[in-house]
Amino acid sequence: MEIKIKTIKLLLFLLLFLKLGGSPPALSFTPILQKESLQLDTTPIEFDKTIIESYKADDNYNYFKMLVEPSAWDKFKNWLNLQWNKFLNWLLSGIEEGNLWNYVALVLKILVIVGIGMLIIWLFSKYYSSKQKTSAQHQNLVDLSEEEQLLKQKDLMSLVEEAEQNENYRLASRYLFLNTLKQLREKKIIDYQFQKTNSDYKSEITQDIIKTDFSYLARLYEFVWYGDFELNGTDFKKVKSRSENLIINIQNLKADG
Repeated sequence: MEIKIKTIKLLLFLLLFLKLGGSPPALSFTPILQKESLQLDTTPIEFDKTIIESYKADDNYNYFKMLVEPSAWDKFKNWLNLQWNKFLNWLLSGIEEGNLWNYVALVLKILVIVGIGMLIIWLFSKYYSSKQKTSAQHQNLVDLSEEEQLLKQKDLMSLVEEAEQNENYRLASRYLFLNTLKQLREKKIIDYQFQKTNSDYKSEITQDIIKTDFSYLARLYEFVWYGDFELNGTDFKKVKSRSENLIINIQNLKADG
């Protein structure tokens, strides 16, 4: 009985082994390739050149980038930008904390900056005005030196006629007035000095008829010569006529004296 049980177990084991193992492995078989399939296709593949050029133009595919040394201007701009960022960090430092004293410090910084800016502007304007004043004084000295040379001319009226012919009425009016000063000096009516003003000469003239015409010519001369007042030919003839009358009055006054 025991032998039968062992026999049954052995049969069951063999059946189970056959069930799990399956059929015996089949022999592998590789189909024989045809002769035509072994021949290679040697036709070259053509690429679209436009696609290749587009890749060349794309900077992302350029793996040979050269490091360019920044120019002096670029270095200056970078330095300036760095200084500006430092200034802003200094000016706005502590603002994010929300502390009252930080805001007070910000206001004080701004006031200091504005004060320095106004001081620079004031110094620049003072320097510029001083330079302009010096230049004007130098120009006046040049004019006075030229004026003295012109007063030594024997015949200023010839210069008047020449300027009038050239329609330079501004210059002609200057020669007319200098001729008037020359006549007044020669007749001892005024004491000519280059540092004196027309008001000084006017105060030295005691004759009313001469003082009136001299005041008119002096005022017009200042407007035309120093104030760039336009003078046309018609107006100049009136000025010239009045100047000639003044010269006649000066001669007659001296003759009566």
